[in-house]
Amino acid sequence: MMKAVAVALLVLVLFSLTVSALPRDLSSVRSAAERGEPEAEKTLGVYYELGLTVRQDTAEAVKWYRLAAEHGNAEAQFSLGDMYEEGRGVPQDKSAARSWFEKACGNGLSCGCRRARSLLDQGY
Repeated sequence: MMKAVAVALLVLVLFSLTVSALPRDLSSVRSAAERGEPEAEKTLGVYYELGLTVRQDTAEAVKWYRLAAEHGNAEAQFSLGDMYEEGRGVPQDKSAARSWFEKACGNGLSCGCRRARSLLDQGY
């Protein structure tokens, strides 16, 4: 039970930090994302995942997270892992989730290490 509470608090903190750090000008974010800037690609994924100033669309969020993740953005790799683990915007695939969490871990995101280890412990 304590582990679940700790994970929930971590997610809430990460969500709060992400939302408060988001730029308010969607057109500039979209332009930068379309130019292939990983941070903007990840941010656009957040906009679509949460429905911030756009219609919520998890498949579109996955598209932008994947682009940023493939460009090495650790936060996008983590978010993409989360989408796969939960089956939001993509079919649920815990092995794919673990792979993305491992990439985030390899890029220095410690919460990616923990999530990858958890899935590995579950046999994925």
